[in-house]
This record gives sequence, structure tokens and C-alpha cells, in this order.
Amino acid sequence: MKKMLIFAKSLGGGGSEVALIQLLNKLPRDKYDVTLALLENDSEYAYRLKVPVNIVYIQFKNYFYQKLVSTGFVGKVLKKLKINKYIHFYDWLFNKVSTQFNDRYDIAIDFYGYGYFLTAYLAMKINADRKATWLHDENISWFKNVERYAKHFHKIFGVSQAVCDSFIKTYPQYKDKVKPFYNVIDVEEIIKKSEEECGKLFDGKYNILTVGRLHKQKGYDIAVEAARILVKKGIDFKWYAIGSGPEEKRLRGLIKKYNLLDIFILLGRKDNPYIYMKQCNLYVQPSRHEGYGITLAEAKTLCLPIIASDIPPIHEQLKDGVNGYIVPLNAEAFTDKIYKLITEPDLAEKVVRELQHNKLDFSSELTKLENI
Repeated sequence: MKKMLIFAKSLGGGGSEVALIQLLNKLPRDKYDVTLALLENDSEYAYRLKVPVNIVYIQFKNYFYQKLVSTGFVGKVLKKLKINKYIHFYDWLFNKVSTQFNDRYDIAIDFYGYGYFLTAYLAMKINADRKATWLHDENISWFKNVERYAKHFHKIFGVSQAVCDSFIKTYPQYKDKVKPFYNVIDVEEIIKKSEEECGKLFDGKYNILTVGRLHKQKGYDIAVEAARILVKKGIDFKWYAIGSGPEEKRLRGLIKKYNLLDIFILLGRKDNPYIYMKQCNLYVQPSRHEGYGITLAEAKTLCLPIIASDIPPIHEQLKDGVNGYIVPLNAEAFTDKIYKLITEPDLAEKVVRELQHNKLDFSSELTKLENI
């Protein structure tokens, strides 16, 4: 059995944390003895963890040092300014960590990435035969913060080929280390949870759903604008959004401004979004950028008609006109396609038939861990 150490931010926050939990759930317990080391004690998604995992928290000698590497305001500012690129303060912080990692590991994984301290610490201070770090998004400008540690990793996994290509374009010297590792989802569990008894959740004649953090990246402002145009076209519909995040106040202002209070409805975070997916007529994902769209994979699992934005990673998940529809990233394009699917239901049914025929399978991804 191989000893595996995984570094991550927490068990709450966003898509990368959900992806982490899905990966943990799928790791064969007869192959790996897993220790999960977390930087922050956020357990928002911990209820999704279905297997026992040895969890330790990375502690510092005092709270000041912790703040310097946290994902809070101070840590984010230092990362965004790429301070570590110039003064290597991550190295200075190595000896400020009080948690001891004395074991030797077969595999050590920096799952979080994003230019934070964990990448540096795992690269330099963890004793492991093989090491890997993760890229979760096409936007890899943050990597400058930790580039000097890249030589210590045997693999750099991108959550899509598009993410890998974006990285290699900027850092061609690491081309041989970079491989795609698609986020794993638990297909059986999603289907099971979607079938839980819940009653009628939507009251629109035609119900559109978007799931994801209320963040600029996810393009909810584009969705609200598209809803405004659809109303002008006389379409009878409701658009529901599941998620929470920093854009909530601004989005509520837009919804009020456009008189969409009864049309575009923010439902907040839901422990089981799949019962909502099961009942919607159309799933829409207007993201500005992604690494790998987990909610898109979940929507595909439940065989929903899908419209998503034309960004490179989406093309790895959808084939336009076959198992979904891809449109330019603007409100008018989304409006036109939504209108077409509402008025020509055969187009949506064609996509559903294709998804029912070709089920998702992630079993091959886990074998990549054996070849780090």
C-alpha cells in the first residue's frame, strides 16, 4: 500500500474543493493510505466525504504567520502581488510551521495550487518519492509566485487539456511534466441524490438553472442580462441560481434594476443541487473562464440540455449541437440559443438522447496517479 500525502486549502470554498472530495471518495483504499493536510478549517463540503480520511491541519507558530499564507485578504494580496517571486518569503516561513511531517511518502500531491505557500512547502520540505501539483484554471498568472519550485515536481496536472495548453504556452520548459487529469465526479452518487424525494421545486412554465459560486468568473451578470432580454421577447420562464459568493449583492442590485425579482431567483447554496438539476428544463453555464466545469459534468450526468460559453475547456466537455450547445460569451448569444431551445424543443431532446447514450466514465483518471 502506498502512503499518499495531499495538501489542500480546506474542505470548503469552491469547485476545486468539491473536486478534491470527489477524488478522495474514489481513491482505492486497498492501494493508498491517505493523509490530507489542510491549511484552513472550513468544512462547508465535508458532508460529501464518504470515506474515512486521516486529516491534519497545518499549524504555524503564531497567527501572524498563518495570515501571511491564508486565502484571506492578506494572503490573497501577497499572492496577487507575487511577492514570493521577488523576496522568497515562503522559504522564510518554512521554519514557522509547527506541524511535523516526518514520514516518508510514496506520493505527495499539492492539490490546491494557485500560487500559495502549500506548493512551496510540499516541494521543499516534504519527503516523498514522487510529487505532483495541480492547475485548476486557464488563468495561470499566479504560477510566477511558485515557479522556482516547479523543478521539484515530477508531474504538473491540469484539470483539462486547455489548462495544460495555456500553461505550456507560458512555461514551455515544463512541457514534459504537464498532463491532463480531469476532475473525477461520482456519477452513481449524483444520480442517487437527484432521485431523493423533494416535491416540486420550481414554479415556472420553463425553468432554467445555473449552479456555481456567485463570482465574476461564473458570468452570472451575463445570465441576468440574458434574462432581461428574454422577458422583452415575451418568453414565460424562470431562471434559478444555486450558489453563494462575493457577487451576491451586485447581482441582487442588477436583478432589482431590471425588474426581475420574480424571474431571476437566487436560491443560495444547497447541499443537494441535483434534485434541482433533475427538475429544470435547461442548464446554462455562462462562465468567463474555467479549468474543468464540474457542474457541467454533473449536468451531463443527469442528461440535461446544456448551453455553455465558448471557452476552450468547454470544448473538451461539450460538442456543439451534439451533447450540448456552445455560444459566444455575451448575453445576446445566450438569449438567442435559449429562445431557440424553448421554441424548438426537438433540439433539446436531441441532446438528451445523446447524453443518455454516452455515459461519463472517469475510471481511467485514477490510474494516472500510479504514473506520477
